[in-house]
Amino acid sequence: MPRRFIHLAFFLFILTALSGLWLRLVPFVDSTGLPYDHILHGHSHIAILGWAFFGVYITLLKLLWPSLQEKKHATLLGLVIFSVSLVMFLAFLYEGYAMYSIIMSTLHIFVEYWAIVFIFKQLRKQKDIPKVSQFMIKGALLSLFLSSIGPFALGYLGATGLKDSPFFDMSIYFFLHFQYNGFLTLFLLGLFFIILHRSKIPFSKEISRTGFWLYLISLFPWYLSSIMWTGLGSFAKLLATLGTIGQFIGMVLIFIAISSAFKEMRKKFAPIISFGVVFSLIFLIAKSSMELGLISNELSALVFDTRSVIIGYLHLTLLGFISFFIFVQFQMVNLLQVAHQRSMYGMVIFLAGFLLNELILFLQGLSSWTGTFTVPYSFELLVLASILLSLAILIYWSSLTRKASG
Repeated sequence: MPRRFIHLAFFLFILTALSGLWLRLVPFVDSTGLPYDHILHGHSHIAILGWAFFGVYITLLKLLWPSLQEKKHATLLGLVIFSVSLVMFLAFLYEGYAMYSIIMSTLHIFVEYWAIVFIFKQLRKQKDIPKVSQFMIKGALLSLFLSSIGPFALGYLGATGLKDSPFFDMSIYFFLHFQYNGFLTLFLLGLFFIILHRSKIPFSKEISRTGFWLYLISLFPWYLSSIMWTGLGSFAKLLATLGTIGQFIGMVLIFIAISSAFKEMRKKFAPIISFGVVFSLIFLIAKSSMELGLISNELSALVFDTRSVIIGYLHLTLLGFISFFIFVQFQMVNLLQVAHQRSMYGMVIFLAGFLLNELILFLQGLSSWTGTFTVPYSFELLVLASILLSLAILIYWSSLTRKASG
């Protein structure tokens, strides 16, 4: 795999981190520069469609590269993903949601379709990929395709004067649901099982397959849990409840399948990797457990009315599970040097920044709900958390192995 790809991935992630830090600094600096919403849109798009998308793509490339027949095609696709993501980010900073950013966002969707077709074809040619990984990555690609319905719906609603209707927010949640809970989660789990298989580490294939199918089927009614505030009725509530419980059971089964391989994994991988896998799974189970809270109408209403809780959940998913698990898999496939001391420093500082960020956000939510206390220096602590995360990314970046192009 081209060595520059790992550097491009970290470049996208540091842009994500610095734009997040920029958002945190807004209460303390002169606001005559770029509008807050321009930075916010740029940050959210580069995080999901830039860093995370490119991160899982190059991990797959690293695994398939020795047997990949269409290396030039794969390289071109990677360069296009990076280029479109970067220009889209700059367009959002320049004008927010307007002509150029909408053009680039739409172009990114068609690049996603290109990636879906390319990856699907490559999976069919590979002989050394376990069936559960085939299922998971194909399920991820299906979710990626479905998520694109959300942005197209946003364009239609905006053009027809329905931007203030409930359908606008429903479309946003549809996009986020199938990106976070569908595409990125399933793709990362599929990659992880490929790594276990290639490392000759046995795991429970039956339990992992059962967990996958239950999770995938639940993914569709589970979406309803994020839009129950629209008053969809009792039948939709029942479907949402079944989907939420189903995803949790499916994830527990996948967790059990991975746990069955943990003893052998500790023998074949460095302690820092075992440590990282454990924390990644803890964050994943925590995220799935939080979803169960949406079954309660009262708690669901509180959550969707509390911005800090929503942001905390999104960061738990994108930073705690997705981004951290990408780092761990970079180490497992030798894109990051495990033995390098800076890898350990990067991991510790990243976890410190992430946990501080989550603590403050959820304490702010609890403060809003109870009205019995305030969180002192909360804005300053969130700035500190963003600084720690940015520093951790730079430290991780500096620990790249020279064999990253393997």
